[in-house]
Amino acid sequence: MDGKELLEHISGLRDNLQKYLETKMSYYGMLAFERAVRLLSLFMGQVVVMMAALLGLLFLSAALSIYLGELLGSHVYGLLIVGGFFLVLALVFFSARRKVFSRWAIKTLLGVFFTDDDADTKHKGG
Repeated sequence: MDGKELLEHISGLRDNLQKYLETKMSYYGMLAFERAVRLLSLFMGQVVVMMAALLGLLFLSAALSIYLGELLGSHVYGLLIVGGFFLVLALVFFSARRKVFSRWAIKTLLGVFFTDDDADTKHKGG
């Protein structure tokens, strides 16, 4: 093999390497976009569920406070009991927030970013 053929092979190798790098960059860009969309859809789904749950909780709390108010003879007492219950519940959640919510957040984000799709891609040689 003479010098000219060697330069042509090196030039072809450089072109192939450049195409490979561009393809890899495109792949990782698409992968990042897919994971961002997955995270956004998870977030939006959680927001919708939380809004519906909070609305239901609001009406149930109002009904309970009215019921307790009628039992105790004063709607103020019913509202105070329900409000006190939610205050105690908020304090419990506040004291356990790191233990409960950080584990949930870590598990959820790991589920979004590290799924079985990645393992399937590795086994296929991609």
